Amino acid sequence: MNEELRRFIKESLERGIDRESIRAVLLEAGWQERDIRSALAAYADVDFPVAVPRPRPYLHAREAFLYLVSFISLYVFAFSLGAVLFGLIDHTFPDTLNRYRSSASAADATALAAIIVAFPLYLFLMRRLAVAVAADPERRQSLVRRWLTYLTLVVGAGIILGDIIALLASLLTGDPTVSFFLKVAVVLLIVAPIFGYYLWDMRQAEDEAAGSAARAAPILRALVITAVVVVVATVGYSIYVIGTPGQQRNIRLDTERIQNLRSISHNIDRYLELNDEMPAGLPDLLGPQYTVPSITDPDTGAPYEYRILEGNDYELCAVFAAESPEREAERRPFSETIWDHGPGRTCFALTAEAEKG
Repeated sequence: MNEELRRFIKESLERGIDRESIRAVLLEAGWQERDIRSALAAYADVDFPVAVPRPRPYLHAREAFLYLVSFISLYVFAFSLGAVLFGLIDHTFPDTLNRYRSSASAADATALAAIIVAFPLYLFLMRRLAVAVAADPERRQSLVRRWLTYLTLVVGAGIILGDIIALLASLLTGDPTVSFFLKVAVVLLIVAPIFGYYLWDMRQAEDEAAGSAARAAPILRALVITAVVVVVATVGYSIYVIGTPGQQRNIRLDTERIQNLRSISHNIDRYLELNDEMPAGLPDLLGPQYTVPSITDPDTGAPYEYRILEGNDYELCAVFAAESPEREAERRPFSETIWDHGPGRTCFALTAEAEKG
């Protein structure tokens, strides 16, 4: 609040001048309506020889903590939602210039977990703070709230500006893709509502027009409902894409099985190099000169099957829980596709190669 304006109003009220006259003369002098209203609201409208100040808003440590956590949860939610949506876009519209990208990027489990935690926490804290502001409108003037809001506006404006620059840069380099345009749209759809809401909120705090909050309530309610629908749809589709926790566990077990078999294959080559013969069984690879992580299944503990076919040809078998992801051979090198498998018992025909040298 302008100190000169505050002092003028204080002295005018103490001289018995009514508020409407003070307001009129200040408007005539060029002061802004909202500044006048805010300065007048700082003094109670009571009959007393001197101007009686209203209590200034004081932010308790607990309230500051709630504001800080609410904004942190907002940032975590916004960035995590963007990461998950980017992954889903990559999964749906793969970039042909990056053929060998792993499908694990299709949905980031950490970002998905962050959304599930941060979004409800943000809604809960904002609801609690909104109730407190409705009970005491002076709380809108808290410094922590204003600083964090303006910081959010600055970050949001920077992201929108960077988004537009990236879009134009892509167009100028002649490489626009559906995936890129969708990512640009995702950034705008996430940042624009956040930016718009907090810009409106700061205007509310500065203007304090009667009834404006009530008129904006249906819009805010629709915004919240839309956000909830988007988040629920995103989380649901992400779980559909990456699979349930049980399916993810099976994928991790299968990945470990493939890593074990690949290591066994390399060490069979090493055994042939050192001994000029094939190992009789997998326990022969457990010596100090070999680096086999395990010759048993990580889930059941059953040993992997090893059988010599003819000469240096042999077979390794394991029981898998699910089909290997991304089985399309054209998307990965041949050295990776030889380990493709279906659910159940799968055998891999291999040839040991000693490299003496």
